[in-house]
Amino acid sequence: MSKTLQYFKEITKYPRPSKKEEKIRDFLVNFFSKKWYKYIVDKTWNLIVYIPAKNSFSKETIILQSHMDMVCVKDEKSNHDFLKDSLKILEEDWFLKAKNTTLGADNGIWIALIMSAIDFEKYPNLEIIFTIDEEAWMSWILGLDFSLLNGTKIINLDFEDEDQICISSAWWVWISWNKELELEVGKLQKYELEIFWMKWWHSWVEIDKNRWNAILIFLDFISKYNWNIEIYKLNSWFAQNVIPSKINVILWIENIDKFRLELEKYIENTKNIYDCPEIWFSINENNENILKIKDWLNILIDLLKIKDWVYKISEKIPDLVQTSINLWILKIENNILKNIYLARSSNNEELTELVENIKKYLQEKWFEINFDKGYFGWQDDPNSQLLNIAKIEFEKELWKSPKVVAVHAWLECWILVSGLNKPWVNAISIWPNIFWAHSTKERVEIASIKKLENILERILEKL
Repeated sequence: MSKTLQYFKEITKYPRPSKKEEKIRDFLVNFFSKKWYKYIVDKTWNLIVYIPAKNSFSKETIILQSHMDMVCVKDEKSNHDFLKDSLKILEEDWFLKAKNTTLGADNGIWIALIMSAIDFEKYPNLEIIFTIDEEAWMSWILGLDFSLLNGTKIINLDFEDEDQICISSAWWVWISWNKELELEVGKLQKYELEIFWMKWWHSWVEIDKNRWNAILIFLDFISKYNWNIEIYKLNSWFAQNVIPSKINVILWIENIDKFRLELEKYIENTKNIYDCPEIWFSINENNENILKIKDWLNILIDLLKIKDWVYKISEKIPDLVQTSINLWILKIENNILKNIYLARSSNNEELTELVENIKKYLQEKWFEINFDKGYFGWQDDPNSQLLNIAKIEFEKELWKSPKVVAVHAWLECWILVSGLNKPWVNAISIWPNIFWAHSTKERVEIASIKKLENILERILEKL
């Protein structure tokens, strides 16, 4: 068994949701302290470790960076507590997976690989950065002191295919809008509707695939029929980089039997159109003492007029989604309807125009709008020394040329490249084979872990 695999299994014992990375950070501090390596924990709780060169006269300093947190998703019936419980790891058909939860191979495999890298036979000076909160907001950038870093070549360990090297990522903007609701007393029997068991999908990997969003399913269904309905409560909340797979609604329905029958037909048709074969729903009586929403139909139908999904495919890079939007929150909280979209694009002007159009539309509807400043994209030199060395070593290990790609996501590389602010800084992002990241089906290929271990060792030896 490779050391990386051993270390990964150890890492899965430590809970590490976004913003709650203290247990895995303490584990890493203890690991590197025992080996007498210098480290710093900065004011945002990132961990930086300094590893002196080994059997090398290179004057280079290489930055290895990965994040400590993971996306925490579990099956409907799982009682797993991501703040307390270790993951239950299974080996199945030469893959690792977790029982009823996400695996956390994103980014636990690369934490483990960095741990094993310090036992390689040869490497230049290394600066290792373990960052927090990548999956939620990347708040780690607020406290990272770039004066603590001397590296000029960055290997980001946060990608998902062993035969690809990423050198570009997308810009994004977080768009949220709220609307204060008018409420009134409802005197009729309430029901709780849940739509569930859709697949969890990563919103940048799968946004162009034949999936659908549970929030949109509900909105689309109720908009197609002349129902006599009252709505009391809505809740659908997920990580911003996940396509929602579930929604919970409390409502009154005049003809519950007809509603149930039509929804069943609609769900069966959805199964045939989209890749969500297990999607289903439940309707049960509800006795909560809550007020109903006035004029709910017009408000929710307004949301359907904003296109959710892919806006444009790149004309320059095959199969690259250039611009998209993912609706990931719809909920009522303290009489406020809250909605949040994540917009992405590899074209900054296109993203700016899209955001302005949405802003104009929502202002006309009297929504209160907020925009996160977002993160910029990153485009590296396709002829850099770092990339050329990596391509050679990938080909040696895989017996084929790797693909040099851009992705419809944000990667930490842009922060490090821009923060170091030197014209000769270059970065790449690499990864073993991980499938269905951010879902309960997430798995990593065991053989691929060893391949990437070999590739990283030879890249560091050549730098």
